[in-house]
Amino acid sequence: MQALLETPSHSAHQTPWRAARTLLPRRSTGLWGRFAHNSSCHSNRRIQARGRPQQLDHWQHTHRKGRQLAASQTDDAPPAEMQGGIDDLTATKAMGMGSWRLKGAMDPPFEGLTAQVEGLWRHMLDRDLKLYPMDKKYKYLDSLDPERTAGMWGYTDIKPPEKDDPRWPRMQIENRCYQSSVFRKLHIELAHRQDGLQVIHCVMYPRTEYDLPILSFDMVGNNGRVSLVCIDPCPVAADRSLPPIYVSLVRQLQQQYHLENNRAVPSWGKEIFSDLCIIIRPSASEELANFVKYTIALTQAHLQLSKQTSQVQSNKSSRLAEIKAGHKRYATQHLKNSSTRGVLAAAFTPEVADEYMTNIMFDAPQE
Repeated sequence: MQALLETPSHSAHQTPWRAARTLLPRRSTGLWGRFAHNSSCHSNRRIQARGRPQQLDHWQHTHRKGRQLAASQTDDAPPAEMQGGIDDLTATKAMGMGSWRLKGAMDPPFEGLTAQVEGLWRHMLDRDLKLYPMDKKYKYLDSLDPERTAGMWGYTDIKPPEKDDPRWPRMQIENRCYQSSVFRKLHIELAHRQDGLQVIHCVMYPRTEYDLPILSFDMVGNNGRVSLVCIDPCPVAADRSLPPIYVSLVRQLQQQYHLENNRAVPSWGKEIFSDLCIIIRPSASEELANFVKYTIALTQAHLQLSKQTSQVQSNKSSRLAEIKAGHKRYATQHLKNSSTRGVLAAAFTPEVADEYMTNIMFDAPQE
């Protein structure tokens, strides 16, 4: 696992940090580098805005754009010299999970992927990124403190129970949620159970005025080994089709990172996952590293595309209704996941499990 975070040599089998180096900016113009932010960034942003396509409703030039986005992930040129401050990747690597309560409790693949994805959100969305209005009781859940009496940092004083204690195993869940002008909610969840279970769950919910897939991924580990990974740009179309630009992009990235499914889609997921969904039980560290690199690359490409799309025109009522129905279908089907519900119910109560899944994990957009 530690090999995932080591500084790599120049080879075909890059580590996630190596792959992420080409995804993050050449200069510190994101959240990490705001002290070095200069006026040229604003002028560049205005130039880029004027040159953006007015609409991606029909996803024109999709295959060419998809190939360009996928090819951009392989650019291995060294970063330009920094002009003051530190670059985003260096800051992300140095800070890791920052102030997450579960920092240090999660295994390196979970911490590394969390830091990279959250870092991409912060950099690429920049000042458009805002905190999502989440109830404080959902920010951190602890099975040993269900009434949340320990206070913000009191959880560190709670002694984990012994194995013969009925409260064993302790379950801790931490959530962070953001939003932007395009994304209704950007949710990342970490879960750690005392018996070795670890989970990262992430969903990027677009606002229903935008014709974008719902990018989501999960990583599950047990006793120091990642046992399951899953990622898919879940379609919102009624026929589960993805826009051509995503088909081209995803296929090229999957070929680049040598990803092939070896697990079947669960029954509840057959109505929401696309035909390009990746579900793997990693058998080697290289396969896991490729999944992490693919996840980071697809997340960046998804964010880039979100900047180039416009709202669906209000007179296209049938398409807007189809998008809303797709979001509702995504939430409804995920709520049928009995495995997730069972883990939460065992750690807390069935009522808490239902409330948490409905309000935080898979909340359908308001009508």
